[in-house]
Amino acid sequence: MSAHLIMRQVGSMMLPTLVWRSWVSGWRQFDSLEAFMREDHPIDRLTVTVEGTVPASVATSMQALSHRLAGRRQWVLGPPELFDESDVHGGRSLGFALSIYTAQPPWGEGMDCAIDRAHLDEVKDLLGEICRISGERDVSFVVEFAGESVGAVEEGRLDRSLEVGLIGEWQRVLDERNR
Repeated sequence: MSAHLIMRQVGSMMLPTLVWRSWVSGWRQFDSLEAFMREDHPIDRLTVTVEGTVPASVATSMQALSHRLAGRRQWVLGPPELFDESDVHGGRSLGFALSIYTAQPPWGEGMDCAIDRAHLDEVKDLLGEICRISGERDVSFVVEFAGESVGAVEEGRLDRSLEVGLIGEWQRVLDERNR
């Protein structure tokens, strides 16, 4: 059996769809990539949070982005969730949280490549939009993955840690697995 992630037109959107082929059934399609994961597979979260004071224009842009992202694609574990929290001291935390199946050992070995690639595409999509807001609104973002700081977005650009360490390394591992 071989599986492939393809893009399929649904209305005005292109959605990722997993298809597989076996010698018995020919080509079949899944609308949900979750069908290939174990129910007990742990989930990590990538969070992107505004650094410092949150201007009203940034909050408005983030709310609009939340709606656009939700309808843009079929997300493996759902679209990024917008969070807007205040603490008792009047501080505000605004950002997005994206759920991702963990690839941490020992779980990475059993992870379907199509799901892993779909997660990478989701992260790139989210971070691309965050770069746009950062550049347009002159705001910085802190990025955490699985509870650890992995980089920042400043002046509309991913820092080296995100570009090379997260995205580049993730892409390299996926390319190696496909060989």
